[in-house]
Amino acid sequence: MTIWLLQLVLVIALCNLCGRLAERLGQCAVVGEIAAGLLLGPSLFGVIAPSFYDLLFGPRTLSAMAQVGEVGLILLMFQIGLHMELSETLRGKRWRIPVAIAAGGLIAPAAIGMIVAIVSKDTLASDVPALPYILFCGVALAVSAVPVMARIIDDLALGAMVGARHAMSAAMLTDALGWMLLATIASLSSGPGWAFAHMLVSLLVYLVLCALLVRFVVRPVLARLASTAHATRDRLAVLLCFVIASALATSLIGFHSAFGALAAALFVRRVPGVAKEWRDNVEGFVKLVLMPVFFACAGLHASVGTIDDAASWMWCGVFLVGGFIGKFGGSYLGARGTGLAPHDAMLASSLMNTRGLMELIVLSIGLQMQILPPKVYTILVVFALVTTALTAPLVRFTLRMQTRAMSQQAA
Repeated sequence: MTIWLLQLVLVIALCNLCGRLAERLGQCAVVGEIAAGLLLGPSLFGVIAPSFYDLLFGPRTLSAMAQVGEVGLILLMFQIGLHMELSETLRGKRWRIPVAIAAGGLIAPAAIGMIVAIVSKDTLASDVPALPYILFCGVALAVSAVPVMARIIDDLALGAMVGARHAMSAAMLTDALGWMLLATIASLSSGPGWAFAHMLVSLLVYLVLCALLVRFVVRPVLARLASTAHATRDRLAVLLCFVIASALATSLIGFHSAFGALAAALFVRRVPGVAKEWRDNVEGFVKLVLMPVFFACAGLHASVGTIDDAASWMWCGVFLVGGFIGKFGGSYLGARGTGLAPHDAMLASSLMNTRGLMELIVLSIGLQMQILPPKVYTILVVFALVTTALTAPLVRFTLRMQTRAMSQQAA
């Protein structure tokens, strides 16, 4: 118990400190928090103080943190699902631009990721099944991070800009499609074709049952509890039980528990009061405690020391350059193809390269399901950190270019 409490103090303190430092450097807090997870891992802490590192984060002391990290991942996925506004994105005639940006920002980096995975597999991942690994690398390079993008848009006051609004909508679509693809990859990795078909059918049956459960049980119960003396406490208790049960169900089917949490969010997000009660009472705890634990668990599984030769560093660079150019170029071409102005297309494309939290969630699932070997996991964690850190400077550069162009036109 003493070790666990010391772990928690160290994780929360360092993630908060690094997050504040990142903000002072003009970055989002999540960049510092991801970096804190890496600093706590074997890449730095394990090298500087190996005995203390083994005492705190050795194999015998990690079980409690890993379990809390799993709970954090489930609640994070539920939280992300509550904020998905796909119906607003696809309403009226506004759907063309974000759909085109999402398509370009998904297809181009996914294709590049799969090509790089095919060519690099013998060097980086010779011991893992080929098809799930190749498809997973494609998805890993294609995802964007809606929560981090929203923070950047808010920090830089971009909410009124056309490119930023389209980028947010496109990122929601990209993430939704990415999760569908990830679920398919998870089922493919489970075994032969009949197992794949069985898992998909089981998932579809579960989703139907989940929808019926929400409509005929969860929603009426939440509505009835809204008038009780302890309405918020009782409603949140029901909600948390439903989320965790949904995560358990998808885990038993053979998918990751995160898929169940996401499904639960998509089914209950329209229930009156749910999003506000979650935001007011739970979201702060998730951000302050569970997110740092999740970042720490992600960092503890990433060791820069596994990238131990020139070939591995070369492939790290290829993933980084290919993923960045694929996401930016694909999003830009999609935006321009619908007639969006060049500066708005550049802004949207710059924002689409935000990965951050979503990338770490995807990579953690890949590692747990043994689709990604530790070396590739570490490479892609570095990729997530660097591309997310590049987003804010790239957006500022785009805004300066736009301001300069407008000044020249006015003159």
